[in-house]
Amino acid sequence: MEVRIGTRNSQLALWQTHQVKGLLEAQGIKTTIEEIQSEGDRNQTDALYAMGSVGVFTRALDEALLSDKIDIAVHSAKDIPSSIPEELEIVAFLKRENPREVLLGASKEVQLENFSRPWSIGTSSVRRKAQLAFFAPHIQVKDIRGNLNTRLKKLQNGEYDGILLAYAGVKRMGWEHLITQKLNVQSFVPAVGQGAVAVVAKRSYDSFDKVRSLLNHKPTDWAIRAERSFLRTMQGGCHTPIFGLATLVQDHLSLTGGIASLDGKRMVKKTMEGSATQGAELGKQLAREVLEEIQINPLEIHEY
Repeated sequence: MEVRIGTRNSQLALWQTHQVKGLLEAQGIKTTIEEIQSEGDRNQTDALYAMGSVGVFTRALDEALLSDKIDIAVHSAKDIPSSIPEELEIVAFLKRENPREVLLGASKEVQLENFSRPWSIGTSSVRRKAQLAFFAPHIQVKDIRGNLNTRLKKLQNGEYDGILLAYAGVKRMGWEHLITQKLNVQSFVPAVGQGAVAVVAKRSYDSFDKVRSLLNHKPTDWAIRAERSFLRTMQGGCHTPIFGLATLVQDHLSLTGGIASLDGKRMVKKTMEGSATQGAELGKQLAREVLEEIQINPLEIHEY
């Protein structure tokens, strides 16, 4: 058996892919890696929310799967749109890293609670922008594009006082020493799927079940499928400031999700609890409650 693994060619994506490769090869499975450039990697100028399409980091890999150029694709789970091509399925989630947000600063003084001056913080996420506007309106938020290495160079060159990133990526890149602040997940609820590595394959892939049995971490699977159910019912993606995080204690699941307005003037956040095996239904129910409170049709949610 040989598994052809598709991946973006960024340093972080390759780190995640080699993690999958190592897990498979530890079970005696031969693997090869195919690097594929995504639309989001080719366009390093436009803000993600301004690119006008979903799946900018995943579409090229989806196409490679559908044309049988690769067997599985490795993604950051948060990059996968709420809906993917019908022929494809998320086959596995690796054990999740801490999903929280962290601030990397040009100096140790750069922290959200330091009001000595209006720090300029770089992010490409509308969710992070909305949360910063809500919790830290004194912060000057600036767009930033590029992979993690490019963003770090822009910080070091003085273009920003700080950049807001996922802890998981920072840890995987070996940059923990650059963290000036770890943000509280109760306030800065992360993106759906943040911190987890996901593996996608065609439903018809003949080794689908075997790959799932070797790679899938069940607690992470339960948590993120609940989060994705919430996101899908909200009909949101990278263009909308939606957030969601599920946590598990044994087989009990707690799901927090919501949405903030783009200007940060309003935020709706709710939590529901239930059995881990009922996560998909929990996600739907939570989304319906949030939508009822904001009184908006899911198809119009980008206007919130």
